Amino acid sequence: MTARGRWVADPSIGWRILLDARLLDPPAPAADVRSATSVTELRRQLAAPDPAPVLVGAVGRELVVSAHHSAVDGLGLLRVLEQRGHGPVTSSARGVGERPSGHGYAGTVGRRLAEAAFRPPARVPVDPPVGSRDGDTMVEIDVPGTYRTAEVVHAAVRALVDRGAGPRVAVAVGVTRDPAASGPIADRSALLRLRDVERLDLYGIDRALREAPVERPPVAGSGFVDRAAAVAMRVLARRLGSTLLVSHLGEVGAPAVERLAFFPVTAGGTGISLGAVGHGGRTVLTLRARAAAWDADGLERVLEAVGGRLA
Repeated sequence: MTARGRWVADPSIGWRILLDARLLDPPAPAADVRSATSVTELRRQLAAPDPAPVLVGAVGRELVVSAHHSAVDGLGLLRVLEQRGHGPVTSSARGVGERPSGHGYAGTVGRRLAEAAFRPPARVPVDPPVGSRDGDTMVEIDVPGTYRTAEVVHAAVRALVDRGAGPRVAVAVGVTRDPAASGPIADRSALLRLRDVERLDLYGIDRALREAPVERPPVAGSGFVDRAAAVAMRVLARRLGSTLLVSHLGEVGAPAVERLAFFPVTAGGTGISLGAVGHGGRTVLTLRARAAAWDADGLERVLEAVGGRLA
């Protein structure tokens, strides 16, 4: 399915995920590779709304792969990197297989809209508000060691609570159905959603991740429920979603790559997403948020607080 397919989601964002790979050697020039004056500018370009399923750009040894989430998931970005001649690339990420969904499509839409209307998830205080700016702010840090998704979620929630988020901290966790799936690259992602996470310790978060039902992606047909969902999403966009989205690509083996950074999408709720990827004994953590609300300094302080609870 392409970005023009049956993607029922917040229409105000571009839904593009990014993988930044610092290669050991500069990539060979290619006609389909975009360029920019800096990595920051290249990320900004490739995160902007675009109907193309996959876009690639390069600055020096930095190769940035961008994909619309309806066409490629996080692990799919690793396969794109491999297909461009920078493999082999492997990941320790484990999928959720055929774990059942908690609700059907109509039930999921109804439950989430009711939550947005009557019990919205906690928001992360922004101090001071930045004002009106387009696009996303993206920051990153390296921390020594490798960490499980539960550890990353626990550190992130503690950092957000200390900043003033809560109650009702909701964390959406991106997972894959089958990390070893062959065939064409596609979006094989699923979503686990944890609520009231500020009440959970590390053990509770780990258990919740193992037991939470999956939520289906925002993809559907053209019937009444889909049209109603699209309208409701526009009306309640600022109250939908979660306090934080977390997506961990696992421990990645990539001999041709010096460093990796992953930037999931920002959507709904607070509009903050945390990406994680382990490589070479270190973990790169990223935060991505709307530039209208966050500048780099403010977002870096939040990310440093997360990293400080891991390192």
